[in-house]
Amino acid sequence: MKLITSVATLLTFVSVIQAQNSTETYPADGTKPVPKAEWVEIVKAANITNAPILKSTGSDGPNVSGTDKYCDWAISGCTGTSIYDCPKGQWGLTFDDGPSEVSPILYDFLKSTNQKATLFMIGKNVRKFPEIVKRAYDEGHELAIHTWTHSFMTTLSNEQIIAELKWTELAIKEATGVSPRLFRPPYGDIDDRVRDIGEALGFTSVIWDHDTNDWMLAENSPGFKSEWIDGNFTKWVAEANTSSTGGLSLEHDIQRVTVDAAIKNLPALQKAYKVVTVGQCAGVPSYKESNLIVPVNTTTVSSSIIPSATPLVVVPAAPSASPTPSQQANASVSESSSNVLAASSLALSSIFIALFFI
Repeated sequence: MKLITSVATLLTFVSVIQAQNSTETYPADGTKPVPKAEWVEIVKAANITNAPILKSTGSDGPNVSGTDKYCDWAISGCTGTSIYDCPKGQWGLTFDDGPSEVSPILYDFLKSTNQKATLFMIGKNVRKFPEIVKRAYDEGHELAIHTWTHSFMTTLSNEQIIAELKWTELAIKEATGVSPRLFRPPYGDIDDRVRDIGEALGFTSVIWDHDTNDWMLAENSPGFKSEWIDGNFTKWVAEANTSSTGGLSLEHDIQRVTVDAAIKNLPALQKAYKVVTVGQCAGVPSYKESNLIVPVNTTTVSSSIIPSATPLVVVPAAPSASPTPSQQANASVSESSSNVLAASSLALSSIFIALFFI
């Protein structure tokens, strides 16, 4: 118990150090993020679909009935330019809403099976647990954006959407040194206006085609049973040989019950599919700093075979005559990110030495 308390104290202390070393004034908890002027200018120069801002009906979000005129996935299932599935034989493994106190439990398991996943992170959680974000990146997981406040994106103004994406990107970059290319709209709430704004900022949207429904377990939905999650996985595994496509699933690492469900069912999924990141299955780079695509493992994980780590292949980004406005905005935190990481690493090492002698 003393060790657990010490580790928790360590994580909190490192988070405070990183926050103090930040050169940014991030949105305060409970407030709506406001974009920087240079981010807004990038989007003003783009061709954005003139879809209306939808009115939220409360915790259930906007009304999704009626005719879909703007490729709204929640209304009609229209995917537009969003990534939503993987090729036959592959499975995109994703987790939303982290990082959280239980994320390291998931990371420990993924590390034990040499499995990488795409982690769609909430910006305010990134600020709370930067050391967990850094660990995820260092262990080869694909970091992606899940907005700052987990809001319904079609109910936000253009400026609010910009802020939700860019502040989260900035927080991840400050923790790791890289800027994610992928984002997932909370609740799958996306239309062409949201897609266009994301693309103008250099992002690609990702949804899913297989919902584990673990979020219902996390919300204690009346009558929902954890066995139903197991049943979903069993069905998907059985369809591996006959389905014309692979899968891209929705899971969460925000509560212990959802992490436990993932740990329980992932081994069967690994035997039936090549389980990969979204970037791997879609063939797109993970980060803006380079055209980095991690190759798909050619070995299927089984109970007796764990493939060795696959080396990264880096394809340098094509140079341009002058940086774009998006590149200029991204470059502004590179130096400060390095300083933050260096200070945090020094503090982390010092505290571990101290704990050793406790």
